[in-house]
Amino acid sequence: MLWTPTKTKKYGVSVYNWNGDVRFGLPLEIGDTVQILEECQGWYRGFATKNRTIKGIFPGSYIHIKPCKVEGEVSFETVTPLEDPVVRETTLVLREWNGIWKNLYVDRETYKFQTVRKVMRDLVDWRRQLLTGTLTQDQMRELKLKITAKIDWGNRKLGLDLVPRCGAEMVDPSSMSIVQLYQVHMQSSENSSGVSARGTMKRKETGKVLTHHLYLCMRDYGQHMGEDTEIYFSLYDSHKNKFISERFLVRISKEGFANYVEKLSSNCTIFTDLGNGDLTKNVYIIAHVLRIGKMLYSESSKKGSISSQSSNFSFKRPYGVAVLNIEEMLTSGGEEKEFMFKVFQGEDKDFHQLHDFIIRKQTNKFSPISSQHSYGIALSMRILHGELNKVREENPLLFKSISLTRKLGFSDVIMPGDVRNDLYMTLERGEFERGGKTTGKNIEVTVLVLDNEGKLLEECLWGASGMDGSSEYQTMIVYHHNSPCWAETIRFTVPIDKYATAHVRLEYKHCSTRDKPDNKKLFGFSFARLMEPSGATLQDGAHEMLIYRCGETVKLHPDHYLGLPSTTRELADNSTTSSVYSRSHKESVTIRTLLCSTKLTQNVDLLSLLQWKTHPERIKVALERVLILNGEELVKFLQDVLDALFSIFSTEDGNSNDHSGPVFHVLVSILSLLDDPKFEHFKPVMDAYIEGHFAAALVYKGLLTSVKHCATWVSATHDQEAIKKCFRSLEYMFKFIIESRFLFARATGNQYEDSFKRDLLSVLTALNSMLVRTYDVIMETQIALLHSISAVYDQLTRVLPLVEVAKLASDMLDSLPSRASDLPSQLTQAKLVAIRNMVASKLFKYDDESRYLLLKTCCKHLRMHLAHRDELRLCSEILTEILSYIYQQQRLEQVNGKVNNSLHLDLEILCRDTLDMLIQTVLIIIDRSPPVLGGLVACLIGLLQLLDEFHYKKLWEELRERKPLKDFLLRAFLVLRMLVRQDVFPPDWMVMKMAANHVILSALRELAQPLILRFLDTRCHFDNQVWTEYFNLAVAFLTQPSLQLEKFSEVKRGKVVSKYGDMREKMGFQILSVWSKLGEHKINFIPSMVGPFLEVTLVPEPELRKATLHIFFDMMDCEQRVHGNFKQVESELIDKLDILISDNKGDDEYRQLFNTILLERVQKEDPAWKENGSAFITSVTRLLERLLDYRSVIQGDENRDKRMSCTVNLLNFYKNEINRKEMYLRYVYKLHALHVPADNYAEAG
Repeated sequence: MLWTPTKTKKYGVSVYNWNGDVRFGLPLEIGDTVQILEECQGWYRGFATKNRTIKGIFPGSYIHIKPCKVEGEVSFETVTPLEDPVVRETTLVLREWNGIWKNLYVDRETYKFQTVRKVMRDLVDWRRQLLTGTLTQDQMRELKLKITAKIDWGNRKLGLDLVPRCGAEMVDPSSMSIVQLYQVHMQSSENSSGVSARGTMKRKETGKVLTHHLYLCMRDYGQHMGEDTEIYFSLYDSHKNKFISERFLVRISKEGFANYVEKLSSNCTIFTDLGNGDLTKNVYIIAHVLRIGKMLYSESSKKGSISSQSSNFSFKRPYGVAVLNIEEMLTSGGEEKEFMFKVFQGEDKDFHQLHDFIIRKQTNKFSPISSQHSYGIALSMRILHGELNKVREENPLLFKSISLTRKLGFSDVIMPGDVRNDLYMTLERGEFERGGKTTGKNIEVTVLVLDNEGKLLEECLWGASGMDGSSEYQTMIVYHHNSPCWAETIRFTVPIDKYATAHVRLEYKHCSTRDKPDNKKLFGFSFARLMEPSGATLQDGAHEMLIYRCGETVKLHPDHYLGLPSTTRELADNSTTSSVYSRSHKESVTIRTLLCSTKLTQNVDLLSLLQWKTHPERIKVALERVLILNGEELVKFLQDVLDALFSIFSTEDGNSNDHSGPVFHVLVSILSLLDDPKFEHFKPVMDAYIEGHFAAALVYKGLLTSVKHCATWVSATHDQEAIKKCFRSLEYMFKFIIESRFLFARATGNQYEDSFKRDLLSVLTALNSMLVRTYDVIMETQIALLHSISAVYDQLTRVLPLVEVAKLASDMLDSLPSRASDLPSQLTQAKLVAIRNMVASKLFKYDDESRYLLLKTCCKHLRMHLAHRDELRLCSEILTEILSYIYQQQRLEQVNGKVNNSLHLDLEILCRDTLDMLIQTVLIIIDRSPPVLGGLVACLIGLLQLLDEFHYKKLWEELRERKPLKDFLLRAFLVLRMLVRQDVFPPDWMVMKMAANHVILSALRELAQPLILRFLDTRCHFDNQVWTEYFNLAVAFLTQPSLQLEKFSEVKRGKVVSKYGDMREKMGFQILSVWSKLGEHKINFIPSMVGPFLEVTLVPEPELRKATLHIFFDMMDCEQRVHGNFKQVESELIDKLDILISDNKGDDEYRQLFNTILLERVQKEDPAWKENGSAFITSVTRLLERLLDYRSVIQGDENRDKRMSCTVNLLNFYKNEINRKEMYLRYVYKLHALHVPADNYAEAG
């Protein structure tokens, strides 16, 4: 039988337990992952990944082969399973948690044990769901987020390392720069702290989306009433005590609810355009149930529907109300959920507020429906996020034949092209006279919309979504009540061209309970004009309507009543009476109106601006009044207002006119609204207007002139407010300027191009001039300019070459005072914000030459502010942006196999101008550990990550003088040593620490080169201080806790080794390499480096020990040649061994290696001091044996006698074998301390 290397079968999972009871058998447990090296007739040879050192054979039938990726050569191949990253992570996490979970049981931590068990079971179940492959993409995404949230929660609770991730997937540290990795860690840490105790993520996504929609589908109604039923669903905010949506109607026939597929669309709706403020725990679904039938309901209606419907007239009567809080939907994550809620009844007169009684639990006002078969209303709901068009594209089936139920009011964002023209009228309540009767009336209100001639406007009334438009609407009837409250909202969709002549008429009828043809008798009416004489639409709010008596419908004609006052407000100014109708002085009806229109306004001042061509003489007054208008009113009519302003702004040939200044003032006022958090989401609206609707080709000249005028007037006036507003609005002002110029160029064949560029440069020069000097009055104006200027340059790239714009940007930054002390802190902050925005813009990323120009200027200013430690957070953000971009470009170079010399030049500038200052800044602030320290350290390591041999050579050439080079190296060595010794990053940021260590390891290799070349050649050039600092740094790096792999769990150790190898071993060989070049200068490090090197050799890594133990031979040999003995090495080695072994370092394997390697070296080299050396090595070996014996019994009362024995052995060794009196005395005192507690006073004395 021949064993052959496997080619495809490289990785598998054990599906059975196997004892390995054959020769060379490898025992396996279910779930063990194995790497397969060879195969032979149904058997595999390989190793379990949990212990790679033990190889063996196992049956192939026990292994499930999994696809994998193989990297490296045969001897050093790395196998990575090709499975979903989240599945892979879950597998590794369950293995790691398993051992910890068992220890929790042993340690009797019951609560944590049970909690972790529950989470582990959830993870196993969810992992199984992922592996089935039956989930949709949305479900997969949600499940992965849920899994990673559980993992992060568990890691935090168990004290394990933070997993940096983007979304649900772990990040690969090698795929991003150190600064990006730092940002990911910050975000992951924030997300992890936002995980709840149940291990679920507290959602933050909804805060980023401005618009939401609620899908509702009625599934069943558990009450058979025997009459036609109408159920009106609406959204209600209990905190504001008002409905926030119009109503949605579901009709149910007298036969009962039919949940057939073909009828589902009529049972479903989407409540659209809900804002973040609408989705709160105070929002409820309210279902008003009304029956259509007889005035009085009886149980007999259920039995015989013929008698109940025999009447020619049916009445709409209140039946019950159901209430459901939607708080649970807010955390549903987009999943559809089903709910059941009961219907309650109350008195007819309280029907309008019954929902409020139920919410406030005023149980004496309502009771559940008495029928034993009623189980209420069943419905399902789902929250959808994003703009309606986008949601419609993502869910086409959901929107098929479904009615949309709109919000009462505008959505948070109104896009150009969004046309809405709805007037909502709520019939609130009425006050009617009894008319000499003992019982109250049964009043039904009929709503109609007519024109001036009395012609009915058809299909413009909507009692609710889910029903067709109608020509008239009848309200419900409150039984025998003269003060009915209806609270019914109706939507009017009157065509805009008919608004001016349209009016609403409310007809009041008394309904008799008798079954006769004329059981609805008209007794009065009210009316309301939809548009006021001024041209403004009916005002929002409550209106108390006057009631006019009329008993016959034929007498109702607009000619007779439109001249009469319609409301109590009008009555004061219009006391006209009529011979046809008499006004009822004690009767009235209250309605409430709300206009939701993008074409009709209720504001007279805004209307006069929009209709400026009709009355041009009123333009000045209109502009002045628009300045004090509410911003909400302006943004609703944004497109029309802007069109009007640009039409007024200039003459037909593009020249200024008398109104240009005021128009510019109004335009600035509107644009400054976009900086208000309340209106910032209208920026996409403005962008859409500029791209698709803006058509003023001649305004660019006047706009440039106006901006220049503001810049030149800065120092001439104390009132800076208007100029500040202008500068804050520069981004959109220049968008208008550029777009206007494009329109003009397309229309004229690019005429006056040179003139336009001269005007442009003239404006920019004026802006730069105002930055030269700074004083308190103009400082805020300068700050406003700096915050906006980057966006201006972004726009200028559309009309000027990138290099030219970069030069303009550099000139602007250089125009500021050149000394940091001359800049107030607020201006410094604004300047750095401008730089940050520039390095994130096209100027920096789209062209090599423009980036080079900008980078030189930015680095110069960064250096200045780093030196003064101004705004370090902003400095680190700028460097992060620069370093991230250059790193990504370098990776693209590697992928494409191309070399971009400009990137080398960029890095050369960064290295020359910022590296030394960054090192100095970190060195100064590291002891104070300010919050910005982590970001600056990430920038420093990120910069070192980008530098290659070429950049270091350039740096050494720049530092050609010996003193500057020495100072730089000393600062670099010191700051790196402090970084590896101090916890700059949180303890659980292991991925970040490992990535940083990998960069530091590479940097140390390069930093050692000038030591060898410039500080070694002769005695006069040798610098002991620099070399000592290097060795101290190397030892500190190698012995730092983050690299002690043997203290890690098996899973964690495997991850680190597969990614980076053992960095201690690499550092050890680097130390050995540098040490070997010292030659005669080795004597300078005796005895000072004996202790540090001994600490290196004690690290429990066999290859490292084998390599570095040779240093002691070199030390002994060097000291022997210089001083004739190696007493210093001997003394220091014994002292430090005693201390380090007491600190729990070293083991018996080290003792054997120390003895074997050094004795073999002495035998091989055969030095003159061979005999003394062999004796010393043997003596130290015996000392090690005694120290290890002593350490093994240092704890526990049962080891007290052994401790005494070991202490006696040690003190005898120090006294008799090596004659070290001070060490002998130390252990005499230790022996005394052992005898006293044992009451051995004679021995202690």
